Amino acid sequence: MAAPAAGCGQDPCETLCTTMGRELGRCMGEWPADWQDLDATGRRAWVTSCRNGWSEVRADLEPRELDDALDQCGETQDALDELDARGETCDVLRALYLAR
Repeated sequence: MAAPAAGCGQDPCETLCTTMGRELGRCMGEWPADWQDLDATGRRAWVTSCRNGWSEVRADLEPRELDDALDQCGETQDALDELDARGETCDVLRALYLAR
């Protein structure tokens, strides 16, 4: 069964979308890139797109698959927290989102 999300009934994958949007926005100042490079007009648009994409995927998952996906989102949030503690978030996100 999926671990409970932070907050009252909050979906950890939706929370991850918000966290990623915030972190990407913070990193943009260090990168030779902008939101258009991530197919968005800004942070809010990116978060909305992320959440909408997750909603579409979530609708097609079987219960066990959903539990696994929610766990993976929680684990990704934990990994982001660890990267942040080491000051490596922007380097890793740049490699993930802007590697060509």
